[in-house]
Order: sequence, then C-alpha cells, then structure tokens
Amino acid sequence: MQHVKRLDLVVGSRVATRFLEALDTLGLPHRTVIPGVHGYGQHGPRGSDPFATFDNTYLLVAVPPDRVDEVVAALQPLLQEVGGMCLVSDARWV
Repeated sequence: MQHVKRLDLVVGSRVATRFLEALDTLGLPHRTVIPGVHGYGQHGPRGSDPFATFDNTYLLVAVPPDRVDEVVAALQPLLQEVGGMCLVSDARWV
C-alpha cells in the first residue's frame, strides 16, 4: 500500500470543469467525479430538487503526500472565488 493524501472536493457543477482543469495543470489527471450530489451548506440545500439549476459535483483525488500543500495552494484561490468544500485526509492506495 502507498500512503497518499485524499482530497474530497464538493463544488458547484457549473464550475467543476475549472477544478478538473486545475488538477490537469497540476499533473493530477486521475480522479473520481460524481455529478449531482446532494448536500446542505452555506448556500442552503443543493441537489435535492431534480429541477434546480444548482447542484454539486463530488471530486475524489489521491495526491502524493509531498505535493498536497502545492495542490491545496493552487486550488484555494478557486475555492475562494467560486466556493466549495475541500477536505484533506490521510489514506492508503491499494
């Protein structure tokens, strides 16, 4: 098993492409993308109404531990601009 840092991002679906492009630029093309996730945050409920125009996308990314600060620093301005949530935790890649 390989030690990695796990990034869990929940971002607006309309801006998810911007996060995916940022991950590509950082050389992190491998991720899991789940559109249409439901939740409740500072903007109220998201994704629970099938006719709503605002929903969320979940991104799961495994990052080498020595690059996590670089990746978070690169994503932070985008998170501040468009909103979203990013959690970082320890994980093992099997």
